[in-house]
Amino acid sequence: MKTLFSVTFFSFLIGMGFLCCFAPWTTTSAGSAAAHDSLGYAAIWSSQFGAVAGARVDPGAFAMLTGVVFFFAIVIGAGAYFFRGRRGAEREDV
Repeated sequence: MKTLFSVTFFSFLIGMGFLCCFAPWTTTSAGSAAAHDSLGYAAIWSSQFGAVAGARVDPGAFAMLTGVVFFFAIVIGAGAYFFRGRRGAEREDV
């Protein structure tokens, strides 16, 4: 189980780092609070869209992408666990 947790955690950290560097940005029009215009992807801390009025990281899209990163981290961790060579301290017959 150590392999499952460590690989999943490492994959999640790498994915979140990648997601923070390419976060979805949006702007809201002045007339409506529900209308969103997608600006593109930029790092959370960048000022690439600073000149655009109302530009911010889209929290809904960021949450969905975080879910996708978490899902793939679990898949990668499970793959590392179930397809390992059953060697070392995690062998079942030792």
